[in-house]
Amino acid sequence: MIDFHSHILPAMDDGSKDAEMSAALLQMLRQQGVTTVVATPHFYADKHNPAEFLQRRAAAFANLPETDLQVLLGAEVAYFDGMSHSDALRQLCVGATRLLLVEMPFATWTERMLQEVCDIGMRQGLQPVLAHVERYRSQFMKHRDFLTDREVLFQFGTEVFLDWRSRRWALDCLDRGEVHFLGSDCHNLTTRPPRIGEAARTIVKKRGAEALNELMEFSRSML
Repeated sequence: MIDFHSHILPAMDDGSKDAEMSAALLQMLRQQGVTTVVATPHFYADKHNPAEFLQRRAAAFANLPETDLQVLLGAEVAYFDGMSHSDALRQLCVGATRLLLVEMPFATWTERMLQEVCDIGMRQGLQPVLAHVERYRSQFMKHRDFLTDREVLFQFGTEVFLDWRSRRWALDCLDRGEVHFLGSDCHNLTTRPPRIGEAARTIVKKRGAEALNELMEFSRSML
């Protein structure tokens, strides 16, 4: 399986605090069937200098404990005005791909915001992926057709498939082909551990193994 959203890099952001915790998170992911994990530390344009961020990310990656998992470097880029013009975006994409994980505001999405996200693709040839869309469910539902028509992709968090209050909605989105990537968004071993294995089992139980296989095959094809 592929975990498209994680905070496993040691001492990089509000995720893993050290190499020991990173080793434990990687082991948990491995035990849950993950073979590829994307490390997506938070990037805030108003706080981070891109060059310094990349240096810190490289250092954190160098301190990552040895693992047989494939670890791809990326970032969870918080939306900012004018981001489609930023030369830094390409270096924040996942691995050698054009995939850019974008965290949208938790407030109302304006037409300008939506167009800015779409312009990432038109201006820079990158593929925006909206992070954990379930966290801004009402805004996603309101603008899903606009975004889908412009080929924006969506990453869903694992928790939405585990909570009985949101599971049916998440499965409906899966049926509609709107779940493109699954991410644990794991930060630590206690309050935000990886639960991607549980989410995968839920998908298989409710929609069959083929549904999970198709999701992972799409994710793999994009990486």
